[in-house]
Amino acid sequence: MHLKSTAQSYSAVTKLLHWVMAVLVVVCWTLGVLTDDLPKVVSRTVTLFAHITVGLILLDVLVLRAIWRAMSSPPPAERPVFGIWPGMGRLMHYLLYAMLLMVPVTGILLQFSYGKGLPLYGVAEISSPVEFNAMFASVMMRVQVLSAHALLVLAHTGRRDRLPAV
Repeated sequence: MHLKSTAQSYSAVTKLLHWVMAVLVVVCWTLGVLTDDLPKVVSRTVTLFAHITVGLILLDVLVLRAIWRAMSSPPPAERPVFGIWPGMGRLMHYLLYAMLLMVPVTGILLQFSYGKGLPLYGVAEISSPVEFNAMFASVMMRVQVLSAHALLVLAHTGRRDRLPAV
């Protein structure tokens, strides 16, 4: 196990961050689906709180991953993606990172669009800067769902020749 990437593989830290994010994405997605399907009772409130908390943790890990990526270079590419577009793999990674950022950010905006504060891990809360706005909430809900689907599609179509795709 090594802390720096080698020509043969990614570092242990990179692999750990990759799999932590993968698990967080699956957990957050599951909680989001459960939250939408549950009636408006205490269980819905609990799953929504858990969904928001996991989304914020995902955002935190994304920041850590970006910092680590800036400090630790990935191994060299083994071959160009599709043989003719050498930059395609890099573009996919940037799109994946963009979607990993966009999903929690749109979730935060969605929470604010309902005029509700953003709970910070059950310790504090950021008050909503806006009052309830049905049109904004509707748009943010659609954007967040589409963003989440796009994230899953991008993650699912990543490179499979050398995991993790980071």
